[in-house]
Amino acid sequence: MLLHKKSTKFYILNLVIIFMIFFVSSSIVTVYNYPKEINLMRGHSQRLQNSLLCRLVLDNIQENNINVSKLNNKLSSFTLINGKSEGSAKATLKILNLLPVKNVTVNVIPDKKVIPSGEAIGVKIQTKGVLVVGLSTITTADGKKHSPAADAGFEIGDTILEINKQKVEKERDITNIVNENKDSVLNFLVEREGKKHNIDVSPVQSLEDSIYRIGLWVRDNIAGVGTMTFIDPETMSFGALGHGITDIDSGVLVDISKGSILKSKVASVQKARKTVPGEIVGIFYESDNPYGDISKNTNYGIYGILNSKIRNDSKGAIPIALSYQVKEGPAKILSTIDGNKVEEFDIEIQKVNRQSTPSSKSMLIKVTDQKLLDLTGGIVQGMSGSPIIQDGKIIGAVTHVLVNDPTRGYGIFIEWMLEEADIRLESSIKAAAGQ
Repeated sequence: MLLHKKSTKFYILNLVIIFMIFFVSSSIVTVYNYPKEINLMRGHSQRLQNSLLCRLVLDNIQENNINVSKLNNKLSSFTLINGKSEGSAKATLKILNLLPVKNVTVNVIPDKKVIPSGEAIGVKIQTKGVLVVGLSTITTADGKKHSPAADAGFEIGDTILEINKQKVEKERDITNIVNENKDSVLNFLVEREGKKHNIDVSPVQSLEDSIYRIGLWVRDNIAGVGTMTFIDPETMSFGALGHGITDIDSGVLVDISKGSILKSKVASVQKARKTVPGEIVGIFYESDNPYGDISKNTNYGIYGILNSKIRNDSKGAIPIALSYQVKEGPAKILSTIDGNKVEEFDIEIQKVNRQSTPSSKSMLIKVTDQKLLDLTGGIVQGMSGSPIIQDGKIIGAVTHVLVNDPTRGYGIFIEWMLEEADIRLESSIKAAAGQ
């Protein structure tokens, strides 16, 4: 009988420990996932997920003209906030409504409008420095193979900035400097994962052409075709692609020194098949005047300013939808697959990922438009950046295709792209107030 009581107590204690671990871990996840800043459209409500221990408490409103109401039901696992007028409110994430663990700013903003594009564009960028895309061996006059760069510690993805304190901008700069200092140990300043390093390397003379080399394959520019996502009629800034430009060989996000976009025309489309990605083949001429200048290449697209005010008013601008407003169901994309004609195609949003930080995989989409399926097989390279429209609002852009199923792919929230374009939505609060 005594043994049975001990077993029961031990069983109950284990259950208590398990429940405590569950509650604590749930609270940790809630605190980690809660954003520091929440944007909410005026006149809309947003439900914020809580844990059983953590809740958002809107009890520290700084200004009287801020109307952000709260609904904290102790038996529920969510907080409902309502945006009644433009402004900001300070909120606190608390454990058991007592212990503050995180400060949160809630911004109630008026409708922000941008012009959805869908235009095919040519993209040309000049890398910052020269990018290392491969390492090679060199056969010298004695018949031996040497790998000076590899032996010295170079890695694929390194960016060469200087040699012997001379700035490097083009591939030929490396060849020229190496051969001008062929009998010397050369000091290379390289950037690797955001940090700068010095690497010393001695060149060797190639048997093939008698030129002194160090065994590097490099690249100083990249060109391709993509799709413009939006234009801000107020600033003439643009966003495109929805994902960053990476080097095809190394997969490294390219750090740009300068770049431009040009008007492009779709010449043909290589249709996608399972495991074989399709591609839009576009034509653009480098001699043409640039359509705009690229200032940023990020993991979530390329951004810059249009050179000429082709669209100098808000004609064609539509409201954006914030991430909490995106829902599963039908939507449309704007894309160019024939000449320079922007067309509208049907898709379905199959899954929405609720994100507190930027990601290029905010939603899973599926092409349902039969015309687009017949022409392209689904999503193909070059369609990245195609704006996604739902309920008359721009909600994001196409970013990736699923190689095993080209009818499906991913999209990024427009909220993340506007943030990357330095279009801070909370600045609309001051604009609406005339500040």
